[in-house]
Amino acid sequence: MDAPASLPDGSMPDASASDGPTEASSGSDASPDAASGACSAGLFCEDFETGKIDPNKWDTVVSPGSAVDVQQQTVAHGKYAMHVHGQSGPSDWALLLVKNAKATLGGTSTFGRVNFFTAPGPLTSGHTQMVFAGMNGTGSANGPAPFPKLRYMEVSNIGGGWQVGFDLLDVGPLVEEVAYPKGKVPISAWTCLEWTFNDQPTTATFWIDGTQVGTFDNTDIAYASPGPIPKPGTFVYNGMNAGIIGGFDTFGVGFHDWHPNMPFDLYYDDFVLGTKRIGCMP
Repeated sequence: MDAPASLPDGSMPDASASDGPTEASSGSDASPDAASGACSAGLFCEDFETGKIDPNKWDTVVSPGSAVDVQQQTVAHGKYAMHVHGQSGPSDWALLLVKNAKATLGGTSTFGRVNFFTAPGPLTSGHTQMVFAGMNGTGSANGPAPFPKLRYMEVSNIGGGWQVGFDLLDVGPLVEEVAYPKGKVPISAWTCLEWTFNDQPTTATFWIDGTQVGTFDNTDIAYASPGPIPKPGTFVYNGMNAGIIGGFDTFGVGFHDWHPNMPFDLYYDDFVLGTKRIGCMP
């Protein structure tokens, strides 16, 4: 139910632009409220420095054969970081979901920040989700596992490039609309990813090392299923520019690989959620 490995015209997302940053920035381009430490900003924070996945903070959702753990070999700050492993077989996932998020983070706008490291090389699958936020819908349809009713926005990579947009899994036929910002997903170096998802109006923006990379809104939709692609400046979906997701009370980090074609490992550290831009760590 998701975007193909190629764009609708058969080409891949623009990978001709210069490589994205390969080293974490100093944080000088981040917002004024940039955190001085992993957990000194935001409403929810996880730096994994307990050395394990805290069951009081997280629900773990893992498909057979995939893995999520906390390790010491590859870290951005401190001694520990989260690790997820993907396979080369059928659609798979390894995700941490924030527990009891609705009470503190529920709303129609959300911000996040995480440091990530991709290995061994660019992910070449057709759609590999990294971070998402949404809520369960009330439609009559049931989408694929592991969240068959979820309406959500995400930052993902596709064929080594970027993808940002939304999916509605409770609607038949299932709905996906995304933009393909230019540039490559940094690999083999710790990189700061920031994002904001909004539902009033329905938009998504993300930054890499403090620099804005792309936005999904009613002016930039590159792929829509079912089509046709909305005309720029009209409506995002079904005559609406707002209220499409319904709000945000479910938050996840890790991966969901819709079209696996190679094993890979992703590492995450310094994960923060809040109601305003958090900024990169120095």
